[in-house]
Amino acid sequence: MTRILKPLTLTFMLLFLAACSNTKVIEAVGNEQEIANECRNQNFNVELDCYDLIAHKNSFAQLRLGIDAQYKGNFKEAMNRFEIAKKQKNFYANALIAELYINGFGVEMDDKKAISLLKETRKLDPIAAYKLSLFYLKDNEIKDAIELLEFAGENGVRDAQSQLQILYSNSQYIDPDFEKSIYWQSKLDENNKDFIKEIYGR
Repeated sequence: MTRILKPLTLTFMLLFLAACSNTKVIEAVGNEQEIANECRNQNFNVELDCYDLIAHKNSFAQLRLGIDAQYKGNFKEAMNRFEIAKKQKNFYANALIAELYINGFGVEMDDKKAISLLKETRKLDPIAAYKLSLFYLKDNEIKDAIELLEFAGENGVRDAQSQLQILYSNSQYIDPDFEKSIYWQSKLDENNKDFIKEIYGR
């Protein structure tokens, strides 16, 4: 009996420690987001200057400067900033790096690398879950796709809520479920703050 309990106890302790570790990471990331949000300004150039001032110690500032660089076509700078944020344990960086590989922005197109990055953070990042779900839909892995979409949708990703409303209202992938379709439409209607904009800053 003792031989059975010890491994089970050890497994439980390891799972508990892993959960605590994830909680600490999420809290740390959340604190950085709050600080970065203080840079928000109607004058976007002022906002960027503020991010630039704190980027050395704030991974959200790195992400947002990287997104701006990407919009301007400076893909090398974007990748560099996303990689820095990833090293700083900001799990939201994965989806942004994956997007570069999906589109071939400054790198060779590589869906396998993108999928790997998205899988790493799909349980933490609703944006990664949403983007990964699109690959699963494409490959007709509908059950996994819906699971990811619902995680993303419940966490305020408007694109996921819209996709679920469509999925449940037609028969392209599954039998229609009008009750669920109405549910996701109501979520979409009530969602004034898109989670993606909350994280990416725009």
